[in-house]
Amino acid sequence: MSSFSNLLDLKPLSGFDWSCFNGNIATAISYFGNDYLHAFQQSWTFSRFDQHDLPYHSLGQETYTYEEILKYANVDSMLHRNIALPDALRKIHQELEAGRPVLVKCDAFSCPWFPDNYHTLHNTHFFIIVDYDAQTDVFSCTDVSYMTHNYKQSVADFSQGFLNEVMTFSPTTRTAHTEEMDIDSLLLNIAKTNLGLQPQSYSIFDSMRTFADRFEECYQLAVTEMNQFDLGAANKLHLELLYIIQARMQFLRWLEHYADTENVNIQRIRAAFEQSIKSWSIVRMMYLKLYEPKSNKEHIFSTLPEKIKAIAAMEEDIAYTILHMEQMRVLNLKLSPAHTSIG
Repeated sequence: MSSFSNLLDLKPLSGFDWSCFNGNIATAISYFGNDYLHAFQQSWTFSRFDQHDLPYHSLGQETYTYEEILKYANVDSMLHRNIALPDALRKIHQELEAGRPVLVKCDAFSCPWFPDNYHTLHNTHFFIIVDYDAQTDVFSCTDVSYMTHNYKQSVADFSQGFLNEVMTFSPTTRTAHTEEMDIDSLLLNIAKTNLGLQPQSYSIFDSMRTFADRFEECYQLAVTEMNQFDLGAANKLHLELLYIIQARMQFLRWLEHYADTENVNIQRIRAAFEQSIKSWSIVRMMYLKLYEPKSNKEHIFSTLPEKIKAIAAMEEDIAYTILHMEQMRVLNLKLSPAHTSIG
C-alpha cells in the first residue's frame, strides 16, 4: 500500500468509557458532520424504580444504540463481515485513499495503546484507522479507549489481531431522519416526559429518589453478581452509574450544538448539566470506595443516597426551568404588538 498525505485529524469523542463500539462509530461519522448528535436528544433519562420493583437485571444498558447514531447521521455505512485479511487491507487502502476513516474489529492483544492487554490479554475491540505510512508499514489509529489519537500500530500487529470485520462510511445526499421540531419544542417534550407529564411517562426524578433509598440493596445485588460471575468485570450497577454520566455528557453535547447558547436560560441549563455530570461522577467514585477493604461503608451508605437526591432535585429544577421558558415564550408572544393588534 502507498502512503497518503491527507492524514485524517480525527480526535476521539469524550464520554464513551466502556462504550468503544458506539463511541468509535460516533467518532468516525463525526468526521462527516454533526447530524449524529440527534441520536442523543433523548439520552437525558433514568431507569424506572419504584418501591415495589427493583429492576436490577435491566441496569447497565446504554440509552442509545449504534443503529440510532447511524440513522441520524447524514452518512451511508456498510459492515463487511467475514472479510479476509487481504481483502480488508485493500478495502482500508481504498477508503484512506478516498479520505474516509475505517472502523475495524481487532483483538486488543494487538493494540499497543492498551497497556494491560497488549501482547498479554485477548479481548475483542473496535477502533478507527485514519492513515497509513508505507515507509514504516504502520497505521495511525483513533480510539475512544484511552482517548487515543493517531496512535501508531504496525500492519503486522493489525494483521495478527484482525477479526474479519470492517465498517466503511461515506457521505450521502439523502435527508437525515431528524425530528421536524425546533430545539425549544424538543426540550419542552423532553422536560415533560422526564417530569411524568406525558402519556406513559414517569418522573425520572422520583425514580432517582427511590434509587437512592434502595441503593444499599442494589449494592448487595451487585456483590452477589460479582461473586457469581467474573470478579474483575463491571457489574450492572457500576455500568449503570457509568452510563448515567455518559448519557448526560452526550445530551449536553447535543444541547450545546443546537441550542442558542447566548440565551441566559440555556446557559443556566448547561451549567446545571455540567454540575450534574460532576456530581454523578462523585457518586460513582463513592460507590467504588465500597469495594476498598478499609472503606467506611456505613458513612458511604448514609451520605451517598442524599447526594443522589440532591442531583435529582437539581435535574428536576432543569426540567421546570424548561417549562418556565415555554410559559414565558407564550406570554411574550401574547403581549407582542403583532399579536395584540390582531386581537
